[in-house]
Amino acid sequence: MNKYDIAVIGAGPAGYNCAINFAKKGKKVVIIEKYNLGGTCLNRGCIPTKFLWQAASVKQTISKSYEYGLKSSLEPVNFQEIINKKNKLVENLVKGVARLLTANKVDVIKGTASFKNKNELNIKTETEEINISADKIIIAAGSESKSIPNIEYDHQKYIDSTDALNLTEVPKTMLVIGAGAIGIELSSIFAAFGCKVTLREICPQILPSEDSDLAQELSRVLARQGIKVEAGCTDTLKDKDSFEKILIVAGRKSNSDELKPENVGLNLDNRKFVSTQNYSTNVDNIFAIGDATAKGFLAYTAEQDAINVVENLQSKNPVPKVVFSFPPVASVKAVDYDNYKDVVFGKSTFISNARAQIEGQRTGWIKVAIDNISKKIIGVWIIGVNADELIESATMIIKSNMKVTDLSKDMFFHPGLSEILLEATKNC
Repeated sequence: MNKYDIAVIGAGPAGYNCAINFAKKGKKVVIIEKYNLGGTCLNRGCIPTKFLWQAASVKQTISKSYEYGLKSSLEPVNFQEIINKKNKLVENLVKGVARLLTANKVDVIKGTASFKNKNELNIKTETEEINISADKIIIAAGSESKSIPNIEYDHQKYIDSTDALNLTEVPKTMLVIGAGAIGIELSSIFAAFGCKVTLREICPQILPSEDSDLAQELSRVLARQGIKVEAGCTDTLKDKDSFEKILIVAGRKSNSDELKPENVGLNLDNRKFVSTQNYSTNVDNIFAIGDATAKGFLAYTAEQDAINVVENLQSKNPVPKVVFSFPPVASVKAVDYDNYKDVVFGKSTFISNARAQIEGQRTGWIKVAIDNISKKIIGVWIIGVNADELIESATMIIKSNMKVTDLSKDMFFHPGLSEILLEATKNC
């Protein structure tokens, strides 16, 4: 039986970063992955989605070239070719992860791991079963797409996000059930390529956990793009036969059952995700990070989890969130945002910004929240071009406990989109 210092279950952003960081400290490390290196983010999530979003963005840019006095035309879109290029990108990035693991002398086993006891794992590969032991085991097993009651994915008409990312033709009609980040992104992408999309959400608003002002504005933007948005919809399948594809993006579920947690008495929450306190479980040498803990479902928080569990750190940073619609939306709040009682808000629009006018990107606004007592900036919400990049500046402002008076005109390049953030603080 092979003996390791560290065994990591799952090779997504949490797992492979954890394995590499432990290896850099001189530990003997093995990582076990049942699918492909890179996990959901690289193979079936963030990266392929953003590639398709970028392809749609380029299509939109070409179609607006007339605004600059340029004449151009698009040939009919070959969606199969776009998917092929997406797959090639993913393949190259997966190879990059493999090279990193090899360079850091991390052993890689392709198979499904389960606990025999707190120090031993059984691994089922395509050809055999093997057992390994480790002093410390890190669960980074990710999560899976969740369906809705009484509906199972047949991967033909009823599809999940992975199926959607591998469609080789744009369907004529699509019903998207679930208006969280994934549902909105895929709705926006397929609508941009000509699909007639209906987006339904059982909660009263799309992006149920987001600021209502942001959600309402995004609803209007999606509607202008031809997407039929229905929030507060209790019967999401009322006309299911009228759609070519039904994409269900109802959140994520745990895949902890295959770990056989009962063999080590591992505590799970009521959704079967691994219960943790600062990455520690109730078993002294077993830890859990990333999606397996249901505390973020974000690749970048998973990567930070990996660093924290190696360095025995805790993360108390404000976490930005981004949705890649057209235009994207983003938000960030202070970790203790809910503790502030006297809050004022300010807003500034993209249409009033010179750079946005130059780029022909006039849709949207930036809203800020200010603590009226300390004058600290404690929240920022953005809908508009480059929201995904602008939110990083907002995050650093909030993390640094900056006040409105700490910001000045000479800190913001002109003409730049970040000036909208400054103007929003002035309007509180």
